[in-house]
Amino acid sequence: MKFQEIVALTLRKVVYRHTDYSLLGDFLVEKYGFKRIEEAEHKVSHLREIFPIDRGKILFEEEADAPIVSEEVERKYSSLKIFEGNYLEAKIMVYVLGEIIHIENIVEVSEAERYRVHSAEYQMIKLVSESGYALQQFIERLNVDLGLQITLKEWSFHRG
Repeated sequence: MKFQEIVALTLRKVVYRHTDYSLLGDFLVEKYGFKRIEEAEHKVSHLREIFPIDRGKILFEEEADAPIVSEEVERKYSSLKIFEGNYLEAKIMVYVLGEIIHIENIVEVSEAERYRVHSAEYQMIKLVSESGYALQQFIERLNVDLGLQITLKEWSFHRG
């Protein structure tokens, strides 16, 4: 009888930032070819703030040239999303569980130069695979690509 080992990595309080992809799931689908297996989402709140910019009233010249946030949109979701894909020839399942706070900022460098910056804070993300090595390499790759901030990592191993 052969046992199959399942490795799970639970990440708590994960902060994701990107200029092109609004949420981590979008990044996984576009960059790594993951597929959405399940998606359930409930919108909790939505807040939009627009900040007036008057660079002429800024006292210090260095600050007048610095990027300024001109608009912020914050959405809170209660979510269950499941993504499936392969990394280093190992199947990986990514579960996004709990509350997501998604903030979209419009940053103005100058009147002509504006950028959209997406930030999301995830309550819990769980990665499951048969290969602990693939999970470790995948999370390191995501850290390099995205600069993820992770408050707590918990590894667990199961035989089935």
